[in-house]
Amino acid sequence: MNDKEKELLAEFHHTISEQLNSRLSESPKFFALLVVVSTGYGYVLSNSELSRFMTQATLLALAATLWAAWYLAALGYAFRFLQYSQRHIEHGLEWTKYNPESGEPPKSLWNPVNWFWLLPGIYYAHAVGLCFFFVLICFVGFSGCERWAISAVGLCSIAGVNWYYFYKFKKKWKRQSWLV
Repeated sequence: MNDKEKELLAEFHHTISEQLNSRLSESPKFFALLVVVSTGYGYVLSNSELSRFMTQATLLALAATLWAAWYLAALGYAFRFLQYSQRHIEHGLEWTKYNPESGEPPKSLWNPVNWFWLLPGIYYAHAVGLCFFFVLICFVGFSGCERWAISAVGLCSIAGVNWYYFYKFKKKWKRQSWLV
């Protein structure tokens, strides 16, 4: 590889690094929506004059939570895809001694914990919090079997969207001989 190619590859590496940082900084933006929605939901819960809007407020809160979970899964996919591309560039530039490898995706899709592998470590708490928040809304907004059924459907949806992105990434991922 000549010097011009290395320079272009280094510039591309810089661009990908900026994209990675941008993906990580998006978390507060989409969680701000949840703060607004949950505050509004709490206001409807606490104000007896607004009780006629309880069903709509509950559905809005559930939809916002599911949207945030989907967004988080997509963010994890984008993060790992960019990281994967970055590692290939670093190998091409022979920079591998300066950074740790990003690792190989889990081989099995049978373990549900593996479905969340795409998420950067700082986002695991976000995913658990979204699951907890979804169940909390179900138990506040519904009664009887509804709360269990809607909770199960929501949690399966959150897991399913993470499984989808994990499966999508795994299909594109190729083991490289230079990976550990």
